[in-house]
Amino acid sequence: MDEKKRSSLLVRLLVGLSLFQGYYFAHVEVTPSEILVLPGHNVTFVCRVAVRLQYCRVEIPGEESKNLNPSLPSNDNVKYYGVGLDSGQCGFTINSVSEKNNGIIKCTLGMTTETKESVGKMHLIVAKPPQPPMMEVSRGPDNVGVYKIHDTIHASCAVNDGRPAANISWYLDDVPILEGLSMPTIVEIAKENLQSKSQNLTRQLRASDNGKRLRCVAHHPAYPNGQHETSRQLDVVYPPQPLKNPLEQFGYIIGQQGVISVVIEANPKPKIEWFVAGQNIKEGNSDNTGRIDAQPIVELEQGRYEVNLRMAAVQKEDTEKEYILAAQNQMGRQEYHVRISTNPEPEGLELGLGSLVGIVVAICILLMAVFLLIFAKTTGRWCFSGPRERHLGESSDTESADGRPKYSRRNLVPTRLASYFKKDKGKEQMKDDEEEAKKEEVEDTTTVPLDTTLATEDETGNKEGVVYAELDLISPGVKAVVKNDNDKTEYAEILYSPKEEANKEENK
Repeated sequence: MDEKKRSSLLVRLLVGLSLFQGYYFAHVEVTPSEILVLPGHNVTFVCRVAVRLQYCRVEIPGEESKNLNPSLPSNDNVKYYGVGLDSGQCGFTINSVSEKNNGIIKCTLGMTTETKESVGKMHLIVAKPPQPPMMEVSRGPDNVGVYKIHDTIHASCAVNDGRPAANISWYLDDVPILEGLSMPTIVEIAKENLQSKSQNLTRQLRASDNGKRLRCVAHHPAYPNGQHETSRQLDVVYPPQPLKNPLEQFGYIIGQQGVISVVIEANPKPKIEWFVAGQNIKEGNSDNTGRIDAQPIVELEQGRYEVNLRMAAVQKEDTEKEYILAAQNQMGRQEYHVRISTNPEPEGLELGLGSLVGIVVAICILLMAVFLLIFAKTTGRWCFSGPRERHLGESSDTESADGRPKYSRRNLVPTRLASYFKKDKGKEQMKDDEEEAKKEEVEDTTTVPLDTTLATEDETGNKEGVVYAELDLISPGVKAVVKNDNDKTEYAEILYSPKEEANKEENK
């Protein structure tokens, strides 16, 4: 490429850059980009670029377009905010926000370095309180708003026409409901930028739900107290609920008044009667002695009732009776068996069925482990199946006294006394061995001098013998004493050659 073509390409590039600069939009930094404001409150926005501004124009819903400048008077609802146009800031404050200002706000910036205006956008949300929440609840199988235990209710709650959408929470009295809820549904009305939210609840009723209020609470910043709610009281009917039988009550004193008290749950209110020693005592009546009274039933709260049986003076035979309370309403009947005692109420013995089963299982496992351990030790299995250690107490001194290798000691010619050290014989055999050993001992002491060895003659005719002796390292005179197998003592093997002993005598 020659010099002329290079110059032409450079000129075209410069022209293109100049044309592109005329269409370049500077980036506008907007703070904040979205904000929620209550009516009557003020709010401030800032539009900022990195170069000097010629002008700053803002467009606010419900307001006229305004050209803002620090030098202009600020007695209007919208005034300039910032350190000046020379610093690239186009900020403004709305002193009192009204609902008409809700929507998108634009700030248009003119710069000396650009032919095009740069625009920044912000979202102003003016809060509007929604309508009070509305709740619908299914009316039950009979379509009268009365439910039974295990009935499933379907409820829905809707909060309409709020800006922004409200938040919905469900409660049973003051306890939050976290299960059985659907995902909330939001419907938006584009014209006024209003939103409606609804949510469904599915719940299986329990006896404890009776009398409680199902509440739908809507939370919204434009509500006077931040929230609004609607509720419906649940009417759940059920028979008297069972209790642990028999019921045990303690602390009664002979000769003093005693009261048997039972709290039952039922809806509607049940009718009660007592059975004591074959007598039927209805509510508000006494037995044939006039000493035992069935007190009227007392309602503690919705669905809970206290039933009392009063005894004028507790007698010993009263502690031996069983008291039966029968409660019945339209939904069913239930009996409660009660026993009383003069003993004080035991502490720390209230173990449930699960705890008792756990204790029994733990004891069984422990007994099984002990049994297996004893069985393994007895039969030499599992961890006891290794080779048993040989007791080395009797052979330690022998091995230390004998300097020869172990294999040479194992090949020694046995003597007649070796039968003394055979074990694991029967009782009769042991007696015969003892008698034979005594005879051999007498023969040996009479025919063999102590300074010679009891020897056997090998195949070559050489005599080599072994004597077992108890060593006394303190006494100077050492004598060889033959021991039987029952005398547990340390012994040493003394080896010598008869020929060497004879040579020593001839030299003397």
